[in-house]
Amino acid sequence: MKVAICQITPKTNDKNRNKQKMKEFTLNAVKQGAKLVVFPELALTGYNCGDRFFDLAETIPGESTQFFASIAAKHKAYIIWGMPEKSIDGILYNAAAFVGPEGYIGKWRKHTLPGHATDEAGPGAFPDRRFFKAGEGLPIFHTPIGNIGILICYDIFYPELARALTLKGADILVGISGSPKFEKEIFEPIVKVRAMENTVWFIYTNLVGKEGDTEYWGGGCIIGPGEKKTKVPGSPIVCKAPYEGESITIGEVDVKKNREIRPYFPVLRDLTTKMYEQLADIHRRLT
Repeated sequence: MKVAICQITPKTNDKNRNKQKMKEFTLNAVKQGAKLVVFPELALTGYNCGDRFFDLAETIPGESTQFFASIAAKHKAYIIWGMPEKSIDGILYNAAAFVGPEGYIGKWRKHTLPGHATDEAGPGAFPDRRFFKAGEGLPIFHTPIGNIGILICYDIFYPELARALTLKGADILVGISGSPKFEKEIFEPIVKVRAMENTVWFIYTNLVGKEGDTEYWGGGCIIGPGEKKTKVPGSPIVCKAPYEGESITIGEVDVKKNREIRPYFPVLRDLTTKMYEQLADIHRRLT
């Protein structure tokens, strides 16, 4: 299966302009054979919307979900993108929406909300805690192209979330982010580790370019679960997006490789319930 990671620079507060750009990217990706098209965190609105998030947020499913669902149905593709969600009771979430040829599939609400902006990040780089509520639940989306779990930005820093989605049956983890440039050296290796420690495919895409005072580092990639032909199985990078400039990067994913590599690199087999019991006990005592 061909997958397209689409890194873009959104126009802050301009959903219509961003939707048209994302449509163009999707159609281009589909022409190249992509069955799954992935856009970054808050691609629909941009990250630096401030109080405009209250006006721009939508229900999921809603108007923008239907917009992309129509494209997905027409072109027999699956699309994941980031957007601000407004629940029916008016609460905002930093969310990812997922549609396919069959229509709306599901959503992931960002679980971990950063509140540690630095001078390097620029004003408003991490507005999550001000505007959004943390998500809950660990949904896995069962589709004809595989069982898919989604993580948003800071979620990727938590191995517990990726591991839980894998143990629930995810063949593919999709990570979308709006990571500023100063985070690159921290963020980039973590994505590879999440694939390797779970022997699972990891599809990652990030915002790119400048949005106000925030500059993103792009650098999306697709990472495989490992390669059994090597003596020490690793997680190969299947494709890599550039660090600058909007782009569509295509890579091939084969979920059968998950099962092929796991007997040779049995990290899931060697897990014990005791590990999690000890972790929970330590965490309770610390908090």
